[in-house]
Amino acid sequence: MLTARVLLAPSISTLLMDQHRGHRTEMLEAYAAAARQLEAEQPTAIVVLTARWEAPGPFLADAGRRHSTLTDYHGFGVEVRYDCHGAPALARAIVDAARAAGVRAATTARGVDSGVSVPLHFLASRRLYQVVPVSLARGTCAEHRAWGAALRWALDAWPERVAFVVGGMLSHNVHAWNLKRETPEAQSFDGRVIEVLRAGAWDELLRLELRSRAKALPEANLMHLEVLRGLLGEDLAGTLLCYEPGPGVGAALVEFLVGEPAVLPATAEPVSSPEPKRDRRLHVPVQFEHRLFPRALERRASRPVARPGARPGGPRPSARPGGPRPSARPGGPRPSLRPGGLRPSARPGGPRPSARPDGPRPSMRPGGPRPSMRPGGPRPNAHPGGPRPSARPGGPRPSLRPDSPRPSARPSGPRPSARPSGPRPSARPGGPRPSVRPGGPRPSVRPGARPAPRPRPGGKPGARPGARPGARPGPRPGPNPGGGRGPRPRPR
Repeated sequence: MLTARVLLAPSISTLLMDQHRGHRTEMLEAYAAAARQLEAEQPTAIVVLTARWEAPGPFLADAGRRHSTLTDYHGFGVEVRYDCHGAPALARAIVDAARAAGVRAATTARGVDSGVSVPLHFLASRRLYQVVPVSLARGTCAEHRAWGAALRWALDAWPERVAFVVGGMLSHNVHAWNLKRETPEAQSFDGRVIEVLRAGAWDELLRLELRSRAKALPEANLMHLEVLRGLLGEDLAGTLLCYEPGPGVGAALVEFLVGEPAVLPATAEPVSSPEPKRDRRLHVPVQFEHRLFPRALERRASRPVARPGARPGGPRPSARPGGPRPSARPGGPRPSLRPGGLRPSARPGGPRPSARPDGPRPSMRPGGPRPSMRPGGPRPNAHPGGPRPSARPGGPRPSLRPDSPRPSARPSGPRPSARPSGPRPSARPGGPRPSVRPGGPRPSVRPGARPAPRPRPGGKPGARPGARPGARPGPRPGPNPGGGRGPRPRPR
């Protein structure tokens, strides 16, 4: 069942800075009053539509059992963490109702961004309720209104009381916000939107001036207001609780009544509700980023540096009141190695005998190992008289020069040895190795080779026979009878 109040709550992060500094602004007072009204409704869960979550496909509902905080704002010095429980069954019921109405929807697990964490930090700071974040999509205004109608149908059919909150801004010019630049077009745009919401003339949202819309850059192109219009079911008028402008942004807290609201008692004390079971892991306080000044840095530098991983007060005491847990063995902890030597075998009679009573397994062949493949044994040496003798019957080849070694190429004789006592003696006991050929150098290979020409008197050595004196040596006569080395004439 949907509660009587539906809220459009701003998600600007500067509200956390005002709360941290102790400023009781008008917006914080309005948030405190709305929190008391929400607690009087006694819901069991809160469905939050965040304008910071635009799904690229179908509309999404977070069906996680626990939601972690997604920080999407930086530089404010304050970071709120709103880790909370989820309601998977309610998320699936919302998706089923949307699919039955012809709206594309699905479940996912994402977490809570600033469109959920900032409003619920002021509306439900005790984290007593289950939270189901739902998203926008990249669709038309009609599709977003159908998504809002499906949400209303699912929440009315739910047996328990469920609150609905829309977390988003009106104008959201981030560039003007970063430069702290006042934008009159954004404030006039916010004023026009607030007039439309207070009068219930929802059709006028599409007729706003394009120039002011381009300057204001409304968050999510005001699609979160189209979902809110579909959930309300008709053009209901809202009540403006507070409006707070900023450089390029506009925050408005608006309340819509969809039923008979609960009546608060005369005292200003919040209404007590049944205390549900809490999870201490979810109650994370607000974290503040403190700026370090020079004196603080000097004090921090003068502190003694503790050993990494060491506890200041010594080791952590045992968690058991009576000391550490005693050993499970009746006689105390297991002693060290045996004083008498190694542990004896576990078998009383010694090590396990062989599995075969008659010894190791014999060979698989009945007659023993396989004999050689040759009947007469291994192959003998290929040479009957031992190793093969030298190929020359008369011994090694003698030296090519039988008379003396080759003369030195130097005119003054061979190069003197570098050793002071002379050249190194030969390694052979009988002197250097003799020449291989007994008769001298090897003759020419060609049996009918032409002898070298004799020098002619008055001519050059190697000149052709019959040439004039001083002529150049001509070409070598070839096989052609006509002379020269041309092709041989064919016989006819």
